[in-house]
Amino acid sequence: MTSLTNKGLRRVMLTALLLAGATPLAAQGNAAPQVEIGQGALRGVQEDGVRKFLNIPFGASTAGERRWKAPAPASGWSGVRDATQFGPICPQWRPPVDQRPMSEDCLSVNVWMPADRKGPLPVMVWIYGGGFLGGSNREPAYDGTALAKMGVVLVTLNYRIGPLGFMAHPGLTAEAPYKASGNYGILDQIEGLKWVRDNIAAFGGDPGNVTVFGESAGSTAISILQASPLAKGLFHRAIGESTSQFDPDGGLVGRKDMREAEAYGADYGKKLGAETVAELRALPMDAFTKELTFFWPTERDGHVLPDIVYNIFAAGKQNDVPTLVGANSMEGSTIRKDWVKRTDENAADYDRIYGGFEDQLRQSSTDAVQWQMRAWAKLQAQTGKAGAWLYWFDQPWPGKPELGAFHGNEIVYVFRNLQVEDQPWQPEDHKLSELVANYWVNFARNGNPNGPGLPEWPRYDDADPKVMRLSPEPAVIGTPRAEAQAFLDDYFDKRR
Repeated sequence: MTSLTNKGLRRVMLTALLLAGATPLAAQGNAAPQVEIGQGALRGVQEDGVRKFLNIPFGASTAGERRWKAPAPASGWSGVRDATQFGPICPQWRPPVDQRPMSEDCLSVNVWMPADRKGPLPVMVWIYGGGFLGGSNREPAYDGTALAKMGVVLVTLNYRIGPLGFMAHPGLTAEAPYKASGNYGILDQIEGLKWVRDNIAAFGGDPGNVTVFGESAGSTAISILQASPLAKGLFHRAIGESTSQFDPDGGLVGRKDMREAEAYGADYGKKLGAETVAELRALPMDAFTKELTFFWPTERDGHVLPDIVYNIFAAGKQNDVPTLVGANSMEGSTIRKDWVKRTDENAADYDRIYGGFEDQLRQSSTDAVQWQMRAWAKLQAQTGKAGAWLYWFDQPWPGKPELGAFHGNEIVYVFRNLQVEDQPWQPEDHKLSELVANYWVNFARNGNPNGPGLPEWPRYDDADPKVMRLSPEPAVIGTPRAEAQAFLDDYFDKRR
């Protein structure tokens, strides 16, 4: 859901590029920097010790006949392309006051890099959240300046969302060479990661050290990328913040079967007065942005996901990379779903766990998100060779203490962008932001969050589960609300 704020280059080729410095940036000092990539030359902007290149296309337009098709690589250009302004957001519902440009030609990346450091540097690729309904790579909270200053190349990536990103339909399945439909937004992310692999060395980044990270639907996408054979080798660490596809109900829409997803999409098309794919493609973009209609990635599509994400991890078939995941201590303040239902069978246990809360849905939603992230860490630790680390973020915004550490409130701490929110930030908030960013950057650099001057964060081990409580007084703790988590282990196991 939306938070409150709103095989490509081979190793030999990579080594040669890095030793040669790839294509050097043309600018010195504060002059406009230029860089040459496979598509052509780019002119960016330098300020505050960071160079940024915005609205770089990685995918062709998805309008017209390319609507609901797997992404195609973007074409090149002649001359020097201006990369100093953000590009359009992908089609989505938005309130009238939001006047950002919107287009089906939206598959772009933004890149931030330190101006004074030589490569190869670790690369961090951010996948935004928004319930697969909204969001973009240009939100102020995702500005990569602070993280770039810490020695990483930061990339934010646009992908299709809503019906244009995730609608399955029998007609689309029939025409696709891989005989599936939906999951276009995930395919966009994979195409974007291929662009990173092939081009990031020109920005000083190391295509052999890429971390994908995201929050909410972005985090769910990370779990899908880690499970998908199509993404193998495109990234080398994974960070997930608050929600994942380990939800036994298959996300907010709850579909795991291709046929169900196709029927859902066909019904949606009929509501728009379009029964065929040709009729759907003939509709204007605005037909798909008038209202919010939930669409979600489809498991078991036989292309992006051969099975449900949980089963892929349980069988040890995931992309085995170091994994850092976690949840916030009061997710249910702003993301509320009846993941946990009271039944005749579980009534006594449910009442014991939740009967004392005035707002049972708030607490059960919080516990369910924590369970999703714990399941991710647990399965990676059990079936993978790379480690897993689990956190519990526990710091409310100072101006919204009644919400607790709500869904998405950690983002500005991670990016060290507290200033984008009008809050009475305290020294402890800045201290926590520095701590969290250092953990994330260390993880991107080394595949382990630990480093000099930081409290030691143990790898997750389900035989002796330890969690890092991220707060102004960070500490290693046991599983928060362990009794509730044990109840959810049994509850979700029966639903799977």
